[in-house]
Amino acid sequence: MFIKSEQKRLAYQMLVFDEVIKQGSFTAAAESLGHTKSAVSQYVSQLESGLSVRLLNRSTRQLNLTTAGVKLAKRSEQLLEVLSMTLDEMQSLEHDPTGRISITAPHAFEANMVTPIVAELCNEYPKLTPELAFTDERLDLLEHKLDIAISVGPQKDSSYQAILIGKLDSILVASPRYLARVGKLELSDLTMQTLVVLPWQQEAVLKGKQGQVLNFISDKTIKVNTSISAINCIKSGVGIGLVPSIFVQDELDSGGLLQLVPEFTGEVRDVYALHSYQKQLPLVMRRFVERLKAEFTQQNKLKNRRPE
Repeated sequence: MFIKSEQKRLAYQMLVFDEVIKQGSFTAAAESLGHTKSAVSQYVSQLESGLSVRLLNRSTRQLNLTTAGVKLAKRSEQLLEVLSMTLDEMQSLEHDPTGRISITAPHAFEANMVTPIVAELCNEYPKLTPELAFTDERLDLLEHKLDIAISVGPQKDSSYQAILIGKLDSILVASPRYLARVGKLELSDLTMQTLVVLPWQQEAVLKGKQGQVLNFISDKTIKVNTSISAINCIKSGVGIGLVPSIFVQDELDSGGLLQLVPEFTGEVRDVYALHSYQKQLPLVMRRFVERLKAEFTQQNKLKNRRPE
């Protein structure tokens, strides 16, 4: 157990440890930090001694993290991020972020996620001039002079940085009006229903909890190009469709939409924030990404608390 005087040293020992991991050697870390190699080695040894665990298996060619080392490396990186964020916040008190910030995102993210977060940032930093482009097309960052692009699904290889924001599930839903017209819907009836289909759902399947597979195909389809269009079509009663649950949760709660065959779900798709900054994101962009991540986490918590 660290006593208070030792805790003061712990933070810097962890930062030295973080630099050793990032640089891959004591020598490189020493050059980066302006210490001697022996001093860096001593800091890490003191950290191991204070924690009573071995963090590194040292060899002449490489450093290998132990299980404890892997865990502490993550915490050390988080400590560095907190310190960097703190410095940015203090600097922003005198130098408020100003000027243009440009963000693109799919239409479905507009009302409940992106716009409210940007509004909060504008209240905190009144000198910002945001430009928001909502489209389900993937806009190139450099071509359209964008700071951040919110993108869903597999990403093409590129020089852009991709930050994982969260995940979107897919559930099968219909309106009470549609179900009143077609009657009770069985799994075997799916191919005879009118399906509202998005461009990335041409070969979609639903997977059951026991490993069963249900093809999302029919001779009767309505093709739309945005998730919002799909949701509106489904709400109007013209067909059934696969949509992310967080975008229709209010309708599910109110009974405006009903989930069908809940034991089957569609593809889970990753959501990314893409940017072209080679180093750390500017303060406002980091705030935006952090809050979008938090919103995804909050939405999933609320969804999991609701009764099936």
